[in-house]
Amino acid sequence: MGCGLATLQVIEEEKLIERAELLGTLLKQQIEERCRPYEMFKEVRGKGLMIGIEFKEPKSLKLKAGWKMIHAANKGLFGQMIVVPLMSNHRILTQVAGHDVDLVKLLPPLVITEKDVADFVRAFEEVVANCHKFPGAAWEVAFKLAKKAIRPASPAAPRETEAELQT
Repeated sequence: MGCGLATLQVIEEEKLIERAELLGTLLKQQIEERCRPYEMFKEVRGKGLMIGIEFKEPKSLKLKAGWKMIHAANKGLFGQMIVVPLMSNHRILTQVAGHDVDLVKLLPPLVITEKDVADFVRAFEEVVANCHKFPGAAWEVAFKLAKKAIRPASPAAPRETEAELQT
């Protein structure tokens, strides 16, 4: 009980709820500003620091072809094109919201700083920009993942490492 009360005291004294609202708003605004030019970006929404970033089918022919191929292989695969490079290249942990949804979830810690927000937005825009280069490295990772989704490896077959997926 003492730990719980101490935690509540820190949350109150450091105004972490108010900070979460303020920095969440800043994060959503910056993602919106930087990603709006990308045709697969749909919207960013959330409450406080609980944020969802949704993507949509692109209009350009090349990207639309890639989008349809990826979704035909596995409906949740596009989100992995965002999540995997964020983790492997930038050490940022995000999550695909679920199967059949092109939504990436972000839930940073309450102690996030404005510098952390700027670093995330820069990394996120880089990953989204790479997804708009078809063909490109992001799509190669997705196609390797799609092959695994379509043709699961036998239990005796060696599994590819994350580094192998990146090459």
